[in-house]
Amino acid sequence: MSVLRAVALAYHGVDDVGGTVPFADDPHRLLNSPEHLRAHVRLLRRLGYRFVTADSVVSDSAISGVRPAERVAVLSFDDGFANWVTHALPVLEQERAVASFYVCPGWWEDQHPLVAGPAGRVMAAADVRRLRDAGMGVGSHAWDHPDLRGLDDAALTRQLVDSRAAVAAETGVPCRTVAYPYGLSDPRVQDAAAAAGYELAWGWQPGPWRAFDAPRLPAPPRHGARRLGLKLLGVRRFWAA
Repeated sequence: MSVLRAVALAYHGVDDVGGTVPFADDPHRLLNSPEHLRAHVRLLRRLGYRFVTADSVVSDSAISGVRPAERVAVLSFDDGFANWVTHALPVLEQERAVASFYVCPGWWEDQHPLVAGPAGRVMAAADVRRLRDAGMGVGSHAWDHPDLRGLDDAALTRQLVDSRAAVAAETGVPCRTVAYPYGLSDPRVQDAAAAAGYELAWGWQPGPWRAFDAPRLPAPPRHGARRLGLKLLGVRRFWAA
């Protein structure tokens, strides 16, 4: 059995879970510690992965065009946590890795509904520029994180179009990718994402490669390299042709 040739990992917030942040503040296990993120990055590098942004996947067919001896990893982060700038970005810069961050413009400068305390603070619009200036990818996570499947056509369009425009306004470049809230979509949502101008949309969990329901592997919360290695070994056909 071998590790995956290409993998997308999904994270949420990055903070010191169990240290400065009590477990009670994170009952849904949405936070990874900076130390665990660093361990994941170092494991992937030891396994021969090249880190790319989701925009690079769109630009140069990094998935379908992966050479037999090459491994590609996309690190993706959902929900727009302020701790991306204070905790995740320093780790990525120190480890010379890039990632893609998915924001909800309707949540900027708010509190995450599922994470209490300072660790649940949501970033400001200016933080988006900080990520972009550091060479990271920034994409849409819809306007304010609803289950898109339950919206009528007009509301669905607003969630996808308005968030895409807001991200582009802050980064100064087109917003090309979206991560569905909760990783959930259906054919109608996928068609709406394409019509809104996105070129790639992330879902959740392993599966065949589809541009508008691309699979991601949830990064193990509160665990380091060993648990991630086991997850990589346990998924045999993650991005299948």
